[in-house]
Amino acid sequence: MSSSDFRERARQMLRGKWGIAILTTFVAGLLGGLVTGSGNVSLDLDQDTVEIIYRLPKIVRTYLAVAASIGATFGFVTFIIGGTVKLGYCKFLLNLHDNKPADIKDLFSQFDRFGDGFLLSLLTALYTFLWSLLFVIPGIIAGYKYAMAPFIMAENPGMKPNEAITASKELMDGNKLDLFCLDWSFIGWVLLNLLTLGIGGLWLRPYTNAARAAFYRNLCPVPVIYYPQEEESQNPWEQMNT
Repeated sequence: MSSSDFRERARQMLRGKWGIAILTTFVAGLLGGLVTGSGNVSLDLDQDTVEIIYRLPKIVRTYLAVAASIGATFGFVTFIIGGTVKLGYCKFLLNLHDNKPADIKDLFSQFDRFGDGFLLSLLTALYTFLWSLLFVIPGIIAGYKYAMAPFIMAENPGMKPNEAITASKELMDGNKLDLFCLDWSFIGWVLLNLLTLGIGGLWLRPYTNAARAAFYRNLCPVPVIYYPQEEESQNPWEQMNT
């Protein structure tokens, strides 16, 4: 399938369901659980900006300090729960794709796996960062290698984070460029979003995330049930590819 096919499938997924998709994606973004894009905003203060802040009236500085504290606390919370919310968001997207009931409650359906969700997010970020230390391109490649891990883990309740990461690497072998091309096929929409001062992102983010779910389902047409190695001698991902 080509990038246009995945975009078309995403539009089919969202047809008649844009409202719930926009709401769920917006909440997922706030909680740091998007598959593509980011729900967090970082603020880099240089020395000149700091000096300007210190020249402001005390009451203004107080309000800014309170706002910064709230932002830092919220950022910490999203760091802790974002990985688990992402698993729930993947479940929501796959339910859309598979014509199953999909609801914002899906975002919170994986909190019984809170530790695994957090660890998956932490490990993928850590591994990608370590690859980025070599150069930018290896870091980008690593990000695409691990891109399917949240979908895989969302469908396999018994799977551990490192197992999901390994499965994603196997699944993306020979498919990383295709996913890269899919992401870049949205560049026109991204530019249009900039022209709307980000308002278009309300529609763009569900669209791009749905397309990535369609990409995953194309690689895994049928949900794969994971069995621990002690219960199954053959890796199920090998079974899938035979």
